[in-house]
Amino acid sequence: MGAQHRDLAGGRWRELSLVEQLANVGSEVECALSWAAKDNEDYSRKALERALELLSLTITDPRHRLRLRRADPRTGGPP
Repeated sequence: MGAQHRDLAGGRWRELSLVEQLANVGSEVECALSWAAKDNEDYSRKALERALELLSLTITDPRHRLRLRRADPRTGGPP
């Protein structure tokens, strides 16, 4: 799977706040659910892939490293 959000992966993603990033991830998840409800498996899968790509960009954004670490039960954060 190649980068579907090339402009975001190129650095623009890091200009967004964590809330904006997560809202974009949620939007793609909503699209995936909507397409699944319409029995369009291909579009649903593509939207889910976009959501996972955006989530990966969020997780690797160094500005959120400590905040996301606190939310990870593997690193001593809340379950």
